[in-house]
Amino acid sequence: MAPHASIPGDDTDLRRALQEVNLPSLLLVLASLTDSDEWLNDHFQPAPIEAPEGSLFPDDSGRFTDKVQNEIREAAVRIIGEVRDGKRAIPAAPDQARLQRMLSFSVAEEVNEGYAAMLMEETGFRNRDAQWQDTLQSVDPDFQVLIIGAGMSGLGIAAKLKAAGINFTIIEKNDQVGGTWYENTYPDCGVDTPNHYYSYSFNRNPNWSGYFSKRDELHAYFDACADQFDVRDHVRFNTEVTEARYDETNHVWRVEVSGPDGTATLTGNALVSAVGQLNRPALPDIEGLEHFAGEMWHSARWRDDVDIKGKGVAVIGTGCSCVQLLPRTAAVAERAVVFQRSPHWVAPARDYYRPVEDGQLWALNHIPFYAAFHRARMILTFGDRSWPAVVADPEWDQPSLSMNEVNHGMREALTGFIKDGLGEKTHYVEKCVPEFPVWGKRLIVDNGWYETLARDNVDLITDAITKIVPEGVVTADGTLHEVDILILATGFQSNNFLWPIAIQGKDGAVLSEVWGESANAYKGISVPGFPNLFCLYGPNTNIVHGGSIIYQVECQIHYVMQAISALINRSIAAIDVKREVNAAYNERVQSISRTLAWGHPGVESWYKNSEGRVVNNSPFSLQEYWSVTHELSLEDYEQFTRASA
Repeated sequence: MAPHASIPGDDTDLRRALQEVNLPSLLLVLASLTDSDEWLNDHFQPAPIEAPEGSLFPDDSGRFTDKVQNEIREAAVRIIGEVRDGKRAIPAAPDQARLQRMLSFSVAEEVNEGYAAMLMEETGFRNRDAQWQDTLQSVDPDFQVLIIGAGMSGLGIAAKLKAAGINFTIIEKNDQVGGTWYENTYPDCGVDTPNHYYSYSFNRNPNWSGYFSKRDELHAYFDACADQFDVRDHVRFNTEVTEARYDETNHVWRVEVSGPDGTATLTGNALVSAVGQLNRPALPDIEGLEHFAGEMWHSARWRDDVDIKGKGVAVIGTGCSCVQLLPRTAAVAERAVVFQRSPHWVAPARDYYRPVEDGQLWALNHIPFYAAFHRARMILTFGDRSWPAVVADPEWDQPSLSMNEVNHGMREALTGFIKDGLGEKTHYVEKCVPEFPVWGKRLIVDNGWYETLARDNVDLITDAITKIVPEGVVTADGTLHEVDILILATGFQSNNFLWPIAIQGKDGAVLSEVWGESANAYKGISVPGFPNLFCLYGPNTNIVHGGSIIYQVECQIHYVMQAISALINRSIAAIDVKREVNAAYNERVQSISRTLAWGHPGVESWYKNSEGRVVNNSPFSLQEYWSVTHELSLEDYEQFTRASA
């Protein structure tokens, strides 16, 4: 056997890298590489995952003795070294029963068959795509898919269409791929999902430079994906969709676009919306906003041409974008004034991936089995554990621990974190502790937020803004806060799905009018009256705590590819989800959402519409949403046959 070139370094590098590895996951690596149950016996049994009192993170270390820790690591140095040196072949993937046993051993609790089935696909041990590939006996050369958006979702489904040989065109309003990771360039813009999980399951990146990577690295990943998937030539850049109309006679979509060469009409058998939820900036409704005399911009449209150094800067909004951009902004500004409507819970960054020499992460990350199992472990630990933020029924998945007790403990721990960060600015503590439950909104990953608020040149203002004047911001107490620059970190028009595109379906129905403020779709994907329109990252598919939105979108891509395969292989021109099916599904979504922390009437967030209905978030655990989207049933759809059939 030839040496494994993707494993860098020698045993010294490997031994150093293994100091940072999660040992219960490492046992799974050893069990996989040796195809032996030696590593799954009582001697190596990890302790159950638990959340120690006052801790912000679950303890998934296994709590081994020093002797056992050393034994595991030294065995890993030897076995992985043998793979690196070409002395050991990587065995075949385990079957589902063995995987279920291995995972149950690693997390010290029973992992059910549903989880094992899902993880067989997530790890690549079972070909997820076979479900639709096996039905795609031949590809109609005239069949065309139109995709709106070349961000994460658009590139993901384009990869599957390309591999299947199905014709497609991506319409992208920007001049590059990457979506939100291209558009957002503000200081310290980054992801708040662990990076080894924030990537396609079918194109993992073992070389992230950190646990929560920043914008440039994220955009570079998606940009590289466009070439690796060989889809860049399918993108019409600088082209915006203005209108899409369903042709009921021919069962196709007519899409009006405007680009460098003027306007055009594109025709597709299926239309895929991959526009995302967070791409159209929301401007605050504040009197006099247009009269500000200085430079002003939204955080998603960052102005690199404006020098902030030595200026007075105001930031409106204290969500994730502000938490990320404020530290570097305040470090160079003469004065920074932050206007807060309501505080958020901010948690310490759990960055336990520490770079080693030459910027590489631990050598072990280059082992496919490790990447797969750690990904699986993250789903189990953070995806399902943090999901059941139940309000109406407070019993959590640990019988001795109610959700109310968990919330109380978290509040105490996070309040302590706030006090430590603010230091001598103790009068800010009350302003920084939210009233809503910890799980009511997505926890913001810390970027030195409280330490920045503690700076002498930073002021946190909680009085309501009454108006904007040329000189600055006027608050309810009558104070004029004079500034040179105004930054609007005020979020996005997340409830206006597909806005501002005019989507017209059957009988002239306009999607924005059908939805109003209560966007909904079957499984977040299909809308009654709009045949062959498929939404990725559509209504009620967002996640709040744990997991990755890429996981959610991959579930949706799998479902859409089944639908497209059915359209190609059968004498079906179009499918339109039945209204009663959609209604029943969304009643289930809302009934669950009302029992969750983010659905509580006391929680205000962008997850809800003006009536308090949750329209953005999924109420399901990751495994449940996988199950929801795994099987396409054509019985749920009204079917329209081709004219020639």
